[in-house]
Amino acid sequence: MSSFHPVVAVPARDEEERLPQLIAALARQTWLAGGHRLPVVIVCNNCKDASAAVAQAAAARAPQIALSLLEVTLTGDDNHVGVARRMAMEKAAASGATVILTSDADARPAPDWVLANLIALRKGADIVAGRLVGDQEEEEKLGPGFVRRARLVARYQELLDRLAALIDPLPHDPWPRHSDHTGASLALRTELYRALGGLPPLPRREDLALVSRARAQGARLRHAPEVEVIVSARLEGRAKGGMADCIAAWVEEEEAQQPLLVEAPERAEARFRLRRRLRDLAAADGTWRNALTERTLSTLPVSAPEPPLALIERLAGDEPDAPRTMPVEDALSYLEERLNHAAKSFAA
Repeated sequence: MSSFHPVVAVPARDEEERLPQLIAALARQTWLAGGHRLPVVIVCNNCKDASAAVAQAAAARAPQIALSLLEVTLTGDDNHVGVARRMAMEKAAASGATVILTSDADARPAPDWVLANLIALRKGADIVAGRLVGDQEEEEKLGPGFVRRARLVARYQELLDRLAALIDPLPHDPWPRHSDHTGASLALRTELYRALGGLPPLPRREDLALVSRARAQGARLRHAPEVEVIVSARLEGRAKGGMADCIAAWVEEEEAQQPLLVEAPERAEARFRLRRRLRDLAAADGTWRNALTERTLSTLPVSAPEPPLALIERLAGDEPDAPRTMPVEDALSYLEERLNHAAKSFAA
């Protein structure tokens, strides 16, 4: 791993309680055993608490951490996490490091997080996405109903991704894998980050937009199950539409005894099959455009045909806001049946 020089980039807003835990987790990285120092860039944006001072104090207690802290006040349309994360990643890219890793201020990377990311890159990944694990103690405080919902959703996501891996297998992202690719744990080479034009400074889902842009240009995304980050289960987050909002909604729905709804698997399966069809057509003889439906073709600019991978991202990319219409129990039954059928087909 000597050719890899990592740097960690983190945005933070009013995180004086969480930043010491993050810095302590980074200071425990096994990668540091080689005598390295780990550069960490933290952008404290619009903080009204002592986030900056607390981060500096925590780094002072961990000499293996080389902290670069930037305090900024964002205003107007720039006052959101997308701009703050981009600022952190841009500063990281300018540091001379060859690999940028991202995380969140309320996350706690596993002790082998840095090393596992670098190993995955060494094996051929262009982007490495880490698996997110909820803080068990915090989740239990939200009650057994919340814990049940979290486990059901985790199981649903696992089975859905297993189906995706069967329908649209990717040599660079084989099973076992997971389905997370968020800013809480991403790693990519600095040269790729620059080639992509940096992180899109969007007010939400900026991390997903970066991943989509990378895949559209042919980057190999690996959902490495061995790369793990513990994330908080707090109810008040710093980014609108983020994990905290989702957790708060689950708590409210549980209290109101509402069913837990997820995207219908049939709808997701159609998306996976479209991805596979587009890939197959692109690999066949270059006539993939002619095989698309007239309705699909009408959405394409005639004068500027899209590369197949970009088309996949546009027509069959991730849908984090997909309509949730099916009770999770029914969705699980459907997926289990589909996967059992697929297993029997492969065995035959």
